Amino acid sequence: MKTKNLKVFQANTYTMSKQRFNLNEKRVMQFIIAKIKPTDTEFKRYEIPIAEIADMANISTKNMYSFAKTLMVDMITKFILLQDEEQQKLKAFTYFTDLEYQSGILTVELNRNIHQLFLQLRATKTAFTAYELTEFMTLSSNHAQRIYELLKQYSKSRQRERTIELVELRDLLDISDKYKLYADFRKRILEYTHQHIEENTALRYKWKGITKRGRKVVAIKFYEIHEAGKESPSELQEQAMLENYSKQEIYVPEINNFIIIKKVEKNKDGSYTVLDNFDGTAYTFESLKLLQEMIAKAVAQNLFTQSED
Repeated sequence: MKTKNLKVFQANTYTMSKQRFNLNEKRVMQFIIAKIKPTDTEFKRYEIPIAEIADMANISTKNMYSFAKTLMVDMITKFILLQDEEQQKLKAFTYFTDLEYQSGILTVELNRNIHQLFLQLRATKTAFTAYELTEFMTLSSNHAQRIYELLKQYSKSRQRERTIELVELRDLLDISDKYKLYADFRKRILEYTHQHIEENTALRYKWKGITKRGRKVVAIKFYEIHEAGKESPSELQEQAMLENYSKQEIYVPEINNFIIIKKVEKNKDGSYTVLDNFDGTAYTFESLKLLQEMIAKAVAQNLFTQSED
């Protein structure tokens, strides 16, 4: 399996779990998960070339031995806490039973007690998150990593939105004791990660704070989650609306006259181009609001003309 084709498959239970990995630990963990084939029925000993991870993540490992040693000491203590709030049941497991490093290769064995998080997900009809490893590796922010995979659950589903309580989101990002002022959290976490994710991956989304009694932000709503090149629900609605404008009449201030619309196209700068059905002449409207106002003006003019007749 070539590295560039590796894909991560993980149960949503793991995606939504409280993880305590730093940036590089998370990269290594996801590389290991990507080594698990969807058809595997049990964990194997997985070999992870440290240089390969460094290359994918664009990080320097001049002293691989020292890097691997620090990584192993920290990762062997990592654990996952699985919770069942309804039954008030908790289970905690370490991720690894064995870590070994030699000649640039990190060999790992995963704890078989966490098999349900990564093995036979389709066969057991387990809800899971999937994404390309190479895209994930481009993220150089631990918080961006987490928000990326939290939202990837919904990028291809019918439900392309998710509201997360602010307290829960802080916990999922492992920053419960940081950025206590919402203004700081918004700027350093929400705004920064949104920009970072969109600059480095194909994931697209919008977000907004949900307030209680119109003041205090208590949750964050992530919505219109989709992949670049694949329209969001609102974009699909707008596209259908623009198509319906074909053959309608519109007033064009530029020529102080009315024309029949052949086609309406949205431009990258947010403006709209209207093609004249008669000769294909293009006219630009700065906004959708202006476009709709000029169509409405044409409709009103026609009604006025009809009433006079």
